[in-house]
Amino acid sequence: MSYDLGDVVPLTVTITDADGHPANASTVTLTITLPDGTVTTVGPVAPTETGVYGHDYPTVQTGLHVVRWVATGANASAYDDVIDVQPAAVTFVSLSDAREHLKKTGLAGDDEKLRRFVGAACRMISDRMGHVAPTTRSMDGSGCTVILERPVIAVTSVTKLPGGDVVPAADPIAGTAGWTLDGAAAVLTLTRSYGRVRVTYRAGRSPIPANFRLAALELTGHLWRTSQLNGGGGRPSLAGDEQVVPGVSYALPYSVRQLLGLDKRPQEELLVG
Repeated sequence: MSYDLGDVVPLTVTITDADGHPANASTVTLTITLPDGTVTTVGPVAPTETGVYGHDYPTVQTGLHVVRWVATGANASAYDDVIDVQPAAVTFVSLSDAREHLKKTGLAGDDEKLRRFVGAACRMISDRMGHVAPTTRSMDGSGCTVILERPVIAVTSVTKLPGGDVVPAADPIAGTAGWTLDGAAAVLTLTRSYGRVRVTYRAGRSPIPANFRLAALELTGHLWRTSQLNGGGGRPSLAGDEQVVPGVSYALPYSVRQLLGLDKRPQEELLVG
């Protein structure tokens, strides 16, 4: 199961006897192997009720965690599981906006699931259009040109590595050497070589364009609808503009592509030659 970084994960296991009934073991220990290879050991764990053992684990790393329960002595057994911890999603529409857009005022019980659809929709748009929500980024480079991630809102600082000496913004009128920014091209140019430098900057769009927000809501609705099972056990039919387009990896609705200024003909098609 997937969790966000910082979540407290309720880990549980049920120990059974030879007949399959819940039963206590002599000792139960829990080990959690973190993504960086370090191991956290908990135990012995006391049962909360007959045969049921649990531990609340506060997550501190992103990535796949391997969980292993080991029961020894009476009713000895072992059980393995995994949990996936995700970094905080950079979204630019709110959960309440998504619920209103879907006209689902009774979705409170599905908020956690819907929030993940919002995150996926915003990520899909960012993958195609560059950063949308303003975020702080850094890029190291050397020479006289540093290519940044688009779009660039503003450069926060340029420092030399190592040492951290500040490189100022260039002022041609005053004759001051330093850096200049071509925001449209996301290219920072140094008037001379400073060796290796680190550029800290804000990427994204501010304010966020209305068409991007609406595109995220439309895509969230598309993802939500296509994930739901209808009463007959199959998936619901898609709207006319939500058909799968050959050559793309996902059925991105035409309405979303149009809102983002993308041509209906997918740009992701493989070139054959």
